[in-house]
Amino acid sequence: MGLLKSKIVVAPMGEIEFPMITRLAAEIGPVFNRSVDILKGMKMPTEAHNVVRNQYYALVILAKLERTKSNAREKVIAVCEEDLYLPDENYILGHADVLSGTAVVSLYHFRQEFYGLPEDDSKIYPRLFKETAHQVGHLFNLSECRNPKCVNYFSQMMLDIDNKQDRFCDICRRQLTGMV
Repeated sequence: MGLLKSKIVVAPMGEIEFPMITRLAAEIGPVFNRSVDILKGMKMPTEAHNVVRNQYYALVILAKLERTKSNAREKVIAVCEEDLYLPDENYILGHADVLSGTAVVSLYHFRQEFYGLPEDDSKIYPRLFKETAHQVGHLFNLSECRNPKCVNYFSQMMLDIDNKQDRFCDICRRQLTGMV
């Protein structure tokens, strides 16, 4: 049965700090009881860049990620620094596509400087970890949680991410255990 288990693959995209990626890979695997690989760094797809918005279209990134998968069971999540969007959103922190088994998370809005606040690097990794856990949860068919303390709660503001815990609530954990 172990051979049928899906693997999580973290894909650094663009200019991203590798120590943060290795830490994320080491800490996200146990949450989902999966092994984690790290892909060699990838360039941001130029075709995803919208010059009018000066943002990157998340669905184009997910399509590129899907082509990196070695099998259908793999779950691939990219981490980037660039500002991401979907057509009906001004910006997004991350996005997952269950059908393709791919997701992307951006650090762009995780930085305090974006909000005109003093730089505080201590906030970046916890935000990245929580958003990654949330997006990977979607890749394992987990729906949004209504518990604002659960890592699977939909975060509309940075305060939502900062206030939620870095783990799934009991209900989400039971659903996840039954699915993965």
